[in-house]
Amino acid sequence: MASSFFQRLFKPAQAQDAPAHPPALPELIIAAQALAQSLRSGPHGNRRAGDGHEFWQFRPHQPNEPASLIDWKQSARSPSPDLLWVREQEQHAPRPLFLWVDSSASMRWQSTKTLPSKYNTALTDALALGQAALLGGEDVGILGLKSRFNGRQALPRLAHNLINHAPHNPADTMQTFPSFAGLPPHAPLLLVSDFLWDDAMMDQCLTALATHPGPTALLAILDPQEEQIPFHGSIRFTSCEAEPNLTLPATESLHDAYQTRLKAHFAQLQQGFGGARSFFRFHITSQPALPVLAECHHFLRGRA
Repeated sequence: MASSFFQRLFKPAQAQDAPAHPPALPELIIAAQALAQSLRSGPHGNRRAGDGHEFWQFRPHQPNEPASLIDWKQSARSPSPDLLWVREQEQHAPRPLFLWVDSSASMRWQSTKTLPSKYNTALTDALALGQAALLGGEDVGILGLKSRFNGRQALPRLAHNLINHAPHNPADTMQTFPSFAGLPPHAPLLLVSDFLWDDAMMDQCLTALATHPGPTALLAILDPQEEQIPFHGSIRFTSCEAEPNLTLPATESLHDAYQTRLKAHFAQLQQGFGGARSFFRFHITSQPALPVLAECHHFLRGRA
């Protein structure tokens, strides 16, 4: 098996890279579309009259306005027969959602062939949330790219760019944290990774997040064997990211220490960028995506 977090936790001494497997784009798009349909809800409003679909308020009809604007049912309830009412819709104000998916080598790992890799799970989750935003009339961007995507049919282009923007050189096993240059200050931001990073990467992430005033969601993708190490006896761990290999005897004796270390690692991340504008959840690759994606979707739309 392979997971670089074991290497950092137990500090071993030899190295081996893990190959990266490119995701299958059609399957990702189909899965993302199905999830997005379940997440779909109306567009954002900015509390002004406009051409949206959400009701905002009734107001008196003005003499210079056409009679077609009158809401006759509401006007029939008016205490004054001379007072007619117009139903106003809330103005639709698109908010760009920005995505980033960690494409480093450790994300390509899966503990068994019956489970998706962490990277494929991360892509599906990000694209589902991106498609839900597109269906709501919002723009979607990718950190590091100038282009934004919009329209109900933009998902294939979004998926293509999200995958191809990431480095796929097997020798480039570690991905640096993305620049926030060009990110609108209050734009919702979604970061998807296993977040099993070393201290330098963690500091880089927390420093960048501290400068972003908009809502930020971190979705941590873990394989079930990373959430709970289920091993007994002697196990050899091989690294995905040019870190030392490791053989451990009596791995059952390390379960409690591993859980303590794992919880402390994620507590550092949550505490470092906590607050009302932050959201952090786990998605284990063996578990359904919809519950956590629904929470994340509501948060990014300002409904958490």
